[in-house]
Amino acid sequence: MKVRNCIIVLLGLLLLTPVSMRAKDNTPDIAWSSRANSRTGLYTTRNFFVSQGVSIGFGAMYYFGDVDNEGVAFTGGFNKENVSYGGGLAFGYNLPAGNSCNLHFGLMGGTLRGNNKVKFDNLPEPRDDYRKFQSIMIQPAFGVQYYPFTNAGFYLYGGVAVTTSIITNYDFYYYKSTPGGKERREVQGKTFGILPMIQLGIGYNWRLSRSWVLGVEVMVQEGLVDMQYMNLDAWPLDPKQNSDGVALGSAFGTWIDKDGNKHIHWNDGWFQVGINITYQWRNCEHCRIINNYSNIKRKRKK
Repeated sequence: MKVRNCIIVLLGLLLLTPVSMRAKDNTPDIAWSSRANSRTGLYTTRNFFVSQGVSIGFGAMYYFGDVDNEGVAFTGGFNKENVSYGGGLAFGYNLPAGNSCNLHFGLMGGTLRGNNKVKFDNLPEPRDDYRKFQSIMIQPAFGVQYYPFTNAGFYLYGGVAVTTSIITNYDFYYYKSTPGGKERREVQGKTFGILPMIQLGIGYNWRLSRSWVLGVEVMVQEGLVDMQYMNLDAWPLDPKQNSDGVALGSAFGTWIDKDGNKHIHWNDGWFQVGINITYQWRNCEHCRIINNYSNIKRKRKK
């Protein structure tokens, strides 16, 4: 609770940051154009945040998927056991792709976890669909940041990624048929999964200086498939992935609740909230034009 309150307070302070602290230099960023423009002459206005740069970010992630076993995220309410605090480290390299877009290459690492035991706490004993996992994940990604407003920090993000989930522990209950009838068993182990994913997000950047930018970002990441060896949480489970030699779950299957009713099923994924700091730079020609523009403004003031 204390960690969540601290995050809320921090985001509130960022939103209330005074303009004077964001940037003291109001010189517009301009990019050279080989042809005259009817609106701006021989230069065109470029969003300040569209630039080459390196970003480092930290955030919190909320897992959803088969271990949560609700079909759709948050169907059973917020589960704090699905949260990883401070588990994400992101690096980004941005390349200019026009006046409103950045190409974004990222590498992210962190932890994921899920545990649906809290849903059974008031029952005499856990049901057969008790599930738990923890993993270390590594994710390269490629996407596009789109800034719809001139020299404003708001942006939309879309991308693709491949996530390797090194599952350090999974713990599942299941029923096994025996001569005496069905017997509830527990299977534990370690394994891995490799999952292609899509990314959708929104964010906002604050300009601290000509080179430094502070940003916040909210994103959802969703797996494109959900099958053996291609998941985040070890479910579905291949017989070779456990000592009991049993197959658990089915590829592309719908979620079936305890009453036998089928529901829509989300593939594995997570929500994330992050804070990042970016160092930007521009090519020499761009800097020369900006410096010339600044010198002209100073002469006119004199």
